[in-house]
Amino acid sequence: NKFKWPLFALVLLLVGAVGGYEYYKFDRKKRAEKNGEFFVSAMENLKNNGQTVIEEIDNKFISILIKLNEAKYFQENGDLKSAKATYNHIISKYGDNKFFNHYAKFQMYSMDPAESLSDIKKIEVLDELSAPDGPLKLLALEQKLYLYIKMNDLEKIKLQVSLILSDQAITPEQLSRIKDVENVY
Repeated sequence: NKFKWPLFALVLLLVGAVGGYEYYKFDRKKRAEKNGEFFVSAMENLKNNGQTVIEEIDNKFISILIKLNEAKYFQENGDLKSAKATYNHIISKYGDNKFFNHYAKFQMYSMDPAESLSDIKKIEVLDELSAPDGPLKLLALEQKLYLYIKMNDLEKIKLQVSLILSDQAITPEQLSRIKDVENVY
């Protein structure tokens, strides 16, 4: 009898905790479904009608994915001005996410690098992207290598080759390309 009330409270607490946890799982699933449906709808509207999303989205990740798809859509349709504006929006609004920040910068660089930037500016952009902790480090280093090949700077070519080959994350495809360059120079 003396344990009746504490036992009752414990059972009530346990039922409340399990119920709260189940509601939490249900709510997460519902929000995920809602975000997924919104994303699919936004991509269909973009593809079919060229409509972009102008409303504010609660889910930051979905918002970034939509903006990246919009920029790619503009790029594929030849509207480089809108693509650059969208990439700049991603950089300014979501720049705290290093991967998406660097990805947007690299996409802007790769849209028309030979025409729009001087060699010095290209190297500055690629230096930022090839920082040791950069998510696109190897890709930027490889682009810098090709830029130095174009400039025919043998010393910097050898330096870039050694930097790329010393990286643990190098892929077999990159290794093959860099070995070809190393054999030539």
